[in-house]
Amino acid sequence: MDTRIGFGRRLGAYLLDVLFVIGLGYILVNITGDYLENFVDFSKFNDQQLEAVSASSTMWTFSVLLPIAAALMGFLYNLIEGFTGYTIGKLILKIQIGNQDGTKASQGKLMTRFAIKNIGSIISLFGIATMISFIGTLGSIFGLIIIIGCFFVLGESKLALHDIIAKTAVYPKAELIKTEE
Repeated sequence: MDTRIGFGRRLGAYLLDVLFVIGLGYILVNITGDYLENFVDFSKFNDQQLEAVSASSTMWTFSVLLPIAAALMGFLYNLIEGFTGYTIGKLILKIQIGNQDGTKASQGKLMTRFAIKNIGSIISLFGIATMISFIGTLGSIFGLIIIIGCFFVLGESKLALHDIIAKTAVYPKAELIKTEE
């Protein structure tokens, strides 16, 4: 089908999503940071200690907490795509995931695509939860394969590896055909 969306608009939607997720992560860090400050009695600190805590707090926030919050928010944010067929970035650019024949995809198919597209993160999270480093490494390898597979969109079929496996494609939202349920 000629109306499949290629690399450019998909990359644009992804970049919009990244900005949105970083913003959500930043908000989450600020909310939790303010909440955590309730457990510390800063009145017992002298000026030098307060300055050191402030400097290390900023470094901790931007080097540790923000990436963790952004990763968590990114994973949860991408679940939207599994339920609806689009993210906010895709919605802004008026594109949506459908079946390869141009019909709307079922939620089951969208969740399958989500799982395939995020298999690296899913496996890595399992590795972190079980504290088995090999599983985390395996997740990184799968993630790299999926990232490389995203460049398949540059081909004539305009399908990423996760689209090929899940039998999905990305189309202009207005051109998806509703299927009989």
